Amino acid sequence: MTAPISRRGLMAGAAALMLTPAFALAKEPAITVMDPEQVHDKAKKGEVLLIDVRTPDEWKETGIPDGAHPIELAPTFLAKLRELTGGDKTRPVAFMCATGARSEFVARELAKRGWTHVIDVAGGVFGGPKGKGWKAEGLPMIPYKGK
Repeated sequence: MTAPISRRGLMAGAAALMLTPAFALAKEPAITVMDPEQVHDKAKKGEVLLIDVRTPDEWKETGIPDGAHPIELAPTFLAKLRELTGGDKTRPVAFMCATGARSEFVARELAKRGWTHVIDVAGGVFGGPKGKGWKAEGLPMIPYKGK
């Protein structure tokens, strides 16, 4: 016959469970927030793939950050990302938008789907709660040559 589980034993078991790696996977995945200068440097060296997730109208208005690949958040987004990464979910990929909200969302969603090295560019292009942004850092923008 087994002894009944005490409330203290139950709490200790729950605490131990929360410290196991399997439980940690159930939590919100971690993403890295990196300042625009760091991302620009890493993108130039080929150490990170930089993706601008703003809209085509935004790209036309301001251009795109030097070294960035513009990919619209549309049904074709994942296919284009897979094409750029060769399907490698371990490749470091940095996302940016206008102020950092969309890029954070994209980074978190991809981390949930098994991408292991996702980066949110602090402040996006114009600056936001997490940083001054690409333009305020004086980093180069290039004209958008799309449709």
